[in-house]
Amino acid sequence: MKKVYSHENLAIVSNAKSLLELNNIDCLIKNEFHASGGHVGFEAIPIELWVQDDAKATEAISILENELAPDDPQSSWICSHCGEKNDGSFEICWKCQKGH
Repeated sequence: MKKVYSHENLAIVSNAKSLLELNNIDCLIKNEFHASGGHVGFEAIPIELWVQDDAKATEAISILENELAPDDPQSSWICSHCGEKNDGSFEICWKCQKGH
């Protein structure tokens, strides 16, 4: 078995597990029922997703990276006038006030 993903939110890990199972990759969740005790705290131990077959770990990681990665429709851009890097949410350059 090999760990391929971890997160503090059980719903997100469960979603990742479903994605892998849809791609015929057997997996299981560890630390799902972890109860906090003493000084450690509940958030200290992440919930983990493990694949049963080590040979499928690379495929599983690739699937999760592609499906769970945040969408970034507004990629950054370089101003053609002054060369400044701007966040994708800007329509004009923050430095020289020219459009891209």
